[in-house]
This record gives sequence, structure tokens and C-alpha cells, in this order.
Amino acid sequence: MANAADKNAVIWENLTDAGLSRESVERCIELINTKSYTALERYLAVYRNKLLDRIHEYTARLDCLDYFTYDLKKNGGI
Repeated sequence: MANAADKNAVIWENLTDAGLSRESVERCIELINTKSYTALERYLAVYRNKLLDRIHEYTARLDCLDYFTYDLKKNGGI
């Protein structure tokens, strides 16, 4: 756990826990240090949308698998 007094360490840990790469975290810290908060918000929104796209992709895969197993049970096997 990062020292709460070290703001950059806390930011680094939080963004790393969110799955951002080293380069992305460095970019975010750069944007924070230059007070480019609108750019930071856009940057994080793009990353968030990528995560949501992955969730939707995996949800679709789960739906296909669920349907397959449902259909398999319904028809008594293959």
C-alpha cells in the first residue's frame, strides 16, 4: 500500500490497480502535474470504454456458452 502522504505513489497504485500500463500511468501523472485535467479525463474515459468493450465481449462469450449448454441439456446431449 502506498504512503498516503506521497500523492504520486497513491495515484500510481490506484491507476496500476485499475490495469493501466506503466506508460499510461506516467502519462496520467504528467497530465496531473501540468493540471491538464480535461485531457486526463478524456484519457481515462477512453481507457474506461476499452474496459467496457472487453466486458461486453466476455459477456457475449458467456451468453453463447450458456446457450450452448442450455441447448445441450434441452436436447439430451449432442
